[in-house]
Amino acid sequence: MGEWNFNTRECVRALMRLGFYLGNKRSGQHDKFYPPDEIGKKLGAAQSHFIMVPRHHELRCQRLIISELRAMGGDELVARFKNSI
Repeated sequence: MGEWNFNTRECVRALMRLGFYLGNKRSGQHDKFYPPDEIGKKLGAAQSHFIMVPRHHELRCQRLIISELRAMGGDELVARFKNSI
């Protein structure tokens, strides 16, 4: 898978270490993680204010998660995520 090879558990742990918090309102097949206030306040109206992570073990949308992180906090947030894995 190239540079990004992590499973759901590693992704959730890394997001929690960065200050993201779980904000599910319903049960489903995905978990919704909201960013900490320092990142959330900088997001525009058109930007998604959460990251969806599937609950199954094999994670196939790693590039999408990384692109959402990059859109939220730039390359610095992606580097912090990579170090947290």
